[in-house]
Amino acid sequence: MENCSVVDVSITGLQKQFDIRSGTFEVSAAWITDKRLIGEHVRLAGKPSGPALDLCCGTGVVGRALAAYGWQVRGLDISAAMTSISSRYFPVVQGNAGRLPFAGDSFRLSVCRQTFQFLDARKVLAEISRVLVPGGIFILSLTVPFSEQDREWLRKIHTFKQDLLLKFYTQEDLAGELSRAGYRILETVNLRVRESVTGWMRNAPELRRGRGTAVVSLVKNAPIRYKRLHRVKEKNGDVSEDWNWVIFKAAAPLKKIL
Repeated sequence: MENCSVVDVSITGLQKQFDIRSGTFEVSAAWITDKRLIGEHVRLAGKPSGPALDLCCGTGVVGRALAAYGWQVRGLDISAAMTSISSRYFPVVQGNAGRLPFAGDSFRLSVCRQTFQFLDARKVLAEISRVLVPGGIFILSLTVPFSEQDREWLRKIHTFKQDLLLKFYTQEDLAGELSRAGYRILETVNLRVRESVTGWMRNAPELRRGRGTAVVSLVKNAPIRYKRLHRVKEKNGDVSEDWNWVIFKAAAPLKKIL
């Protein structure tokens, strides 16, 4: 997962986890390089209009797509190993999403993909608002439950798999965080992305021994309502399912004129 944290006790753990994952990160899950998913981020960003921040950029997959489209991309990530990879494509600094090392009104766009579950939402949204120009665009995306029918089982899977998870979000939770921070949601998109759960766990070397197998088992033996929503299948030992992605395009709060 693309990675940053503002909770000091979690920073070292996240740095270690994603330093370990950096070498296999881009092949560890389909969503990371999924063309439809990346394309929606680029589309929602709109016509390039200057500087853009790829927040918690990982290996820079989204940032590369934005740069190719014409945005002037900079990146930030908590992991030195991830930063060393993404900095091959655009300028990147190692840092904390809760204390962004950028001046106010530095960017017209910021993107944060599959990271918000590790972040202190209030602090990070305030920082993003600070570094964006008034009314600048923030694109936030995350995997979420399809409905109440799969919510609790998906929560069980995510909290079991990821010790560093700060909060498990639903789509409604995320919309609420944005609204409370003063952001105005302009567009919301949902996409299904097919994932091999077996492959996802095979490419998660940071997990304790046996935990990956247990995660696969949780999906394979999920309640029928979960399996129907996620279209869980097993073929030749490979367990796969659909993940529900939500992507928000939001306008940052308009700053007061002093």
